[in-house]
Amino acid sequence: MFNKNNFCYRIVLSVVKGIKGSFEPRSVVLEKQPKEKIEFILIALCTCKRPKMLSVALDAVKNLNIPNNIKTEVLVIDNDEKETGRQTVEEYKDKMPLPLNYFVEPQRGIANARNRLLEEAINLGATHIAMFDDDESLDENWLLKHIELCEKYENAVISSGPTLNRFIGDYPAYITKNAVFKTSTSKLTGKKRHMCASGNVFFPVSVARDKGIYFDNKYIYMGGEDGDFFNRAYLAGYDIIWNNEAVGYELIGDERANLKWILNRNYYNGYSGSRVRFKNQNKKHKKFIYFINLIFSFLFDAAALLPSLLFGRVLFFNMLGYTFKNAGKIAGLVKKEPLNYYKNVCGE
Repeated sequence: MFNKNNFCYRIVLSVVKGIKGSFEPRSVVLEKQPKEKIEFILIALCTCKRPKMLSVALDAVKNLNIPNNIKTEVLVIDNDEKETGRQTVEEYKDKMPLPLNYFVEPQRGIANARNRLLEEAINLGATHIAMFDDDESLDENWLLKHIELCEKYENAVISSGPTLNRFIGDYPAYITKNAVFKTSTSKLTGKKRHMCASGNVFFPVSVARDKGIYFDNKYIYMGGEDGDFFNRAYLAGYDIIWNNEAVGYELIGDERANLKWILNRNYYNGYSGSRVRFKNQNKKHKKFIYFINLIFSFLFDAAALLPSLLFGRVLFFNMLGYTFKNAGKIAGLVKKEPLNYYKNVCGE
């Protein structure tokens, strides 16, 4: 039986990931930013036309263990001018043990919503933001673990945690064991990173308030704006430290647990990765070298597709996903107009 725990399976995936990992960018920190005292935390998220998911997310916030000695409130940004999240927020105002702030950002696009989140955090006088997404749930100690890491590690200005996938239905192994879904992590607490995602992160408001770093509208509909944002924060001197104990959970149902969504997600992850990587680089020789590396990696994956069938559908669809991701990376280099992730993958 060839499964995810099989030795040969792990070796093949390690080789593939090793090849891809060798092409990842390395950043150089220009200066160090001092740590700001944690005095006022906003547990914050953006939402858009997903009231049921918002309800699950607010349930998670309601059940969090909250520090007694730090002012803490909740902030919801609704990126829908029709205010489809308002009723859900109103229902939770009486249930929530914390003050619940609600604002509407009518201009569509996740970058617009997240920038409104930053602006309202500044207006409210918060010192730190604990951010997650509206399709997630949280471990009850999530916030405490972020605070704990920032207090424990001298260089921990931004704390980035894992967002693990939880399936809310029964699905075949070639779905649940696909590499696009993360049910565990091998990263170690304390490791420095040069970027992170917004789905599970704790960071100081000073990134925007003092340094003027906001989410870039170039990525407004294609994704990748969070990686770009936190990479610029890193370059501005905000050290990002991995926190394996602050766990969030992305809930996976029928709309995502299918091959069409998996392959589209791989493609757009690769696409936005290339766009972010070469956002401010005009050196053609670097792009050419990266392009050649991608072609090699794409051909490797494509050549491995048929042989991988001998070991079962789990490996085959993982290899197919890697092929789509590399195709997306290539497209990110050569396409001039950005693709719309939310329209093509989310159906909006």
